[in-house]
This record gives sequence, C-alpha cells and structure tokens, in this order.
Amino acid sequence: MQNQNYRNFAIKLAKESANILIRMQKNAKIVNDKGKGDFALNADIESEKHIIRAIKKKFPTHAILTEETGDMRGDSAYLWVIDPLEGTLNYAHNVPFWAVNIGLFKNGKPILGVVFAPVINELFVAEKGKGATLNGKKIKVNNDVQLNKSYHALSSVKITTTMSPHVQRVFGCCGLELCYIACGRLGSRIKMHGSDPYGYGAGSIIVFEAGGKITDSLGKQWTLNSDGAIASNGKLHQKILNLINNTS
Repeated sequence: MQNQNYRNFAIKLAKESANILIRMQKNAKIVNDKGKGDFALNADIESEKHIIRAIKKKFPTHAILTEETGDMRGDSAYLWVIDPLEGTLNYAHNVPFWAVNIGLFKNGKPILGVVFAPVINELFVAEKGKGATLNGKKIKVNNDVQLNKSYHALSSVKITTTMSPHVQRVFGCCGLELCYIACGRLGSRIKMHGSDPYGYGAGSIIVFEAGGKITDSLGKQWTLNSDGAIASNGKLHQKILNLINNTS
C-alpha cells in the first residue's frame, strides 16, 4: 500500500507542478544563467518549491535531491530525485517537449519514476517490479538490433557520423528521451561523460521496467553519480558500448 501511496502522490505532484509551469510560461524570466545555454527560470524555481514543500509535508524524513536547490540528503533510505522543469530551453521557446521528472530511490536503487509532459499530454510511470506505462497503458522497448536502422539520442555529436545518419540530439529533454526508449520510439540515448541525476532519476526505472538497460559509458552499473549514461533497448547495448569504446 505504501508504494501505491508514493505512486499516487508523485503523479499528483507532477501534475500540480506542470500547472504552475503552464501558468507561468508566458511571462517566465531567467533568474540563474549557468552559461553555455543552460539557465533556470523563475518557473523552474516555483515548480521546485512546490515539490519540495509537498514532499517535506507528506514524507518529512525523506531526503531530496533537486536540480536548482541541490542536495538535501539525510540518513533516510528514501531519496526523491527531482527535475522541476526538464527541457527549460524548449519551455522558454514554446517547444512542447518539456516535462516534470519525479523519481524515488530506496537505498540507492530506483523504485518509482514519473515523467509528465503536459503539453503533449503524456504521463509515463513505472514502479519496481510492476512494469512501465504511458497514460495507463503498458509499454516496452523496441526490438531494434541494428545500430544504423534505429533512432538514437545524443548528448554529444562526436560519434554521430560513425553510428548512423539518424543519430542526433533529438528532443532536448533527457527524461522524455528515456521514456521514448521505454515505449519503443528510440533505440538509445547516449551520454558519454558527466552525471545527470535529475534527467535520469525518474526515467531510469521507466527504461528498466520497460525491458531496457542503462549503464555508464564503460558498461558498469549505472548510479546517480555515474560518469556517463548509456540507455538502450538492451539489444543494442553491447554494440553501442563496443563502438564508443573502440572495441569489437
């Protein structure tokens, strides 16, 4: 019953925060310019504040990790990993591919993920051991086995021409890209270096529960602190690792 409470709470919270973002979108302003095209809007901040307040009220002993406020970890086994507005650049330019990501980890492992993209009305949800859904319907990864016939998303363009003319940084919203692997639209998402717990936190379990796989760029088990993240339908995974690490 407790897991069901987490699920319902996270879905409700994602929808509430999405409503805040929609309401603020027309007049949203940059409040933190991080450089290199990365910035936070007042809308990000308000969405995050709402999420943090709700978690602290409902689950006061739980730890929280958010993109804008940072790390609020204690000694709790439970950690909420939040991106209050993923795809800020898209949001700022009225491109519909943005989402609210809410993930829950227990002892370092994902147990719940919710990714809600309100403009395109897509709600992705996964719970450990219960599969993944899109708007309430079960989803699974595709059966692609050939790299050059699948569709891939990248954080880096360095291996684009090597893999396939179809490889590109497609949506600018990591959480949705992971969900698109989960529902069969993409074959993989490749991040060669760096960690992105906010982008991958909620989406990771959605990929896992849909039959996919995520590792770091060397093929080791993925964690919130991993350097690099390779997410795929599983069938393409070793081929991608071989390619990016120049092995065969």
